[in-house]
Amino acid sequence: MSAARTCCLAGLLAYTAACGDAATPDTSSPARPEAATASRGSTDAVALLPDVAAEAHVDFVHTHGGTGAKFLFETMGSGVAAADFDGDGLPDLLFVQSGTLPPDDFSAADCALAGHATGTTARLYLNAGTAGGELRFRDATAGSGLDVALYGQGVAVGDVDGDGDRDVYLGCYGRSHLFLNDGHGRFTDTTAQSGIVDPPWTTGGAFFDADGDGDLDLYSVAYLDMPIASHVVCGPSKDIRTYCHVDLWPGLDDHLWINDGTGHFTDGSAAAGLPGTTGKGLAVAAEDLDDDGDLDLFVANDSQANLLLRNDGSGRFTNRARESGTDLNGEGRSEACMGVAAADLDGDGDGDIYVVNFQQERNTLYRNEGGLFFTDVAVSSGAGVPGMQSLGFGVAALDIENDGDLDLYVANGHIFDNVEEAEHGATWKQVDQLYLNDGRGHFKLAPGSWGPSLSEPRVGRGLATADFDRDGDLDLVVSNSNDRPWVLRNDAATGHRIVLRLRGPSGRADAEGAVVRLTAGGRELVRTISPGGSYASHMDTELVIGLGDAKTVDRLSIRWPGAGTSELLSLDADCRYDIAFGGEIVSKTTLPALAEAR
Repeated sequence: MSAARTCCLAGLLAYTAACGDAATPDTSSPARPEAATASRGSTDAVALLPDVAAEAHVDFVHTHGGTGAKFLFETMGSGVAAADFDGDGLPDLLFVQSGTLPPDDFSAADCALAGHATGTTARLYLNAGTAGGELRFRDATAGSGLDVALYGQGVAVGDVDGDGDRDVYLGCYGRSHLFLNDGHGRFTDTTAQSGIVDPPWTTGGAFFDADGDGDLDLYSVAYLDMPIASHVVCGPSKDIRTYCHVDLWPGLDDHLWINDGTGHFTDGSAAAGLPGTTGKGLAVAAEDLDDDGDLDLFVANDSQANLLLRNDGSGRFTNRARESGTDLNGEGRSEACMGVAAADLDGDGDGDIYVVNFQQERNTLYRNEGGLFFTDVAVSSGAGVPGMQSLGFGVAALDIENDGDLDLYVANGHIFDNVEEAEHGATWKQVDQLYLNDGRGHFKLAPGSWGPSLSEPRVGRGLATADFDRDGDLDLVVSNSNDRPWVLRNDAATGHRIVLRLRGPSGRADAEGAVVRLTAGGRELVRTISPGGSYASHMDTELVIGLGDAKTVDRLSIRWPGAGTSELLSLDADCRYDIAFGGEIVSKTTLPALAEAR
């Protein structure tokens, strides 16, 4: 158990069984952009990240279904996916829903004990483009095949049958499910035929090519072995009841499911070397951390040592967390890790790891020193200490201003809905945080005036990014527990950019694991299509790369997964490129000037 979480929860656990050095920011950095109006054409508020959920017709409300019994799974959901599900080139939204214990997975006695309502389902919103400059979605849940009642937690997206569209895996409390897409946003539940038989609580996963055979395998993240009948009552007194600590239940084994190319999977966990790596997993990020051409895995565990699974290229993994310095924080302590982002945060060309943690624990930034060795720079980077007053879940590394460096957005929210009664100064609803990068891996918080999500508290969980309005910058969506989501339009970006859609091999929709290196304006930038990451969520795979003042990309190289490297020269900035596997440009579209898009 993490030391900080032990301190926070000591009083809460007392009643369990009885009741049944910061761096100076670079002052030469470009000035931050001025605030824009919250709604285009509106002058009643200003924000750089306005919430446009209502005007975009996104009316989803998450519900956990709890009635006061305090089952831990109620407070852990849920995630969100951003991806083009209907093949029209526009990223859509899929919100994972909790609330319902499906009777096929749980006995009548279990359902009665939990006392949950029934009928809530995931919600699919298809992107209808923009009208009058405003983003629009339409609810396409009914008849989509995703309108089935599950106790959802997380989501992974990938083209598992290689037919050019994106399929969906839902991690659940209960059975996980695999849905195959017909290419038009209609899905068929193929769980029974898929071969995937996960543990009874999975929080999500990542589709990636583990064994280099050109199709997408699945790493599923498992959490706690917590049957409903194992429920106990926790709290600091008879009058205050809380969710219990994870230490009361054993963890479950993660699984690696190997794809035969058609969407049928076999359990490859033993052959991959995964037995013995049991944890209490909440998130996984796939990134080539040792720069050897294949994707490695970082697994964020709750109150246990993390995993860093090095891929040898054939799909066999070795846990190198202890040797690499990523199993614990720099003080040698495990942390209650919730979400993870893996990307080049300090601009030196290799993938770093950022983990968000429980309240009163710093968020942890592991800087990649090369050779699969990492240093905890949470304090000196400025990205750690501000997180101590919050409980982080979803996290994304994105270039919010298109200035060429990656910033960090964190969705915050406590797990105890009555924490105010049990812990002085703590709150259930919390504001999110945006850490702005100075270009060298030093961060400072953006002010609350940037947008409502940074100033108005909700209970943040899942987080995903995509260029929803096609203006050449990354927007964000945050799924909030028992509440409405944030749909945040990015009005902060002012720099030039290049947008890349990289197609996968043999007709596969995306090139997960592709590594892009580009030179522009005297800088080299590295970006990867990294599956997984965040918490229980899926980021759109299109790469939006900020270029700052550069108007031309001098050189762009793409290291394709399992297929060598292609190179393109003298590419125009402010364009969207669709590139086939191997490097041929299929299409080029000029992006609107950001001032016009506003």
